[in-house]
Amino acid sequence: MDDNLNPTVPIGYDIAWGISAILWFALTATALLSVLRSTHPWESKIGWCAIIALLPIVGATAWFFLGNRPGRSS
Repeated sequence: MDDNLNPTVPIGYDIAWGISAILWFALTATALLSVLRSTHPWESKIGWCAIIALLPIVGATAWFFLGNRPGRSS
């Protein structure tokens, strides 16, 4: 009998969590890079970076929908 096999946790569960972690990291990193490359003033960039770091999914989504508007500098 193989002691490493756990039938209660299928491999699909591990794969799903792994993909979720990769997507979370990619979204957060992309949002932070987008903030740093934007034309917003430094005070605004620091605030957005703090929001994204403290609330990664919500903060990154808010940045892409609210903060990253072309033509805005505030």
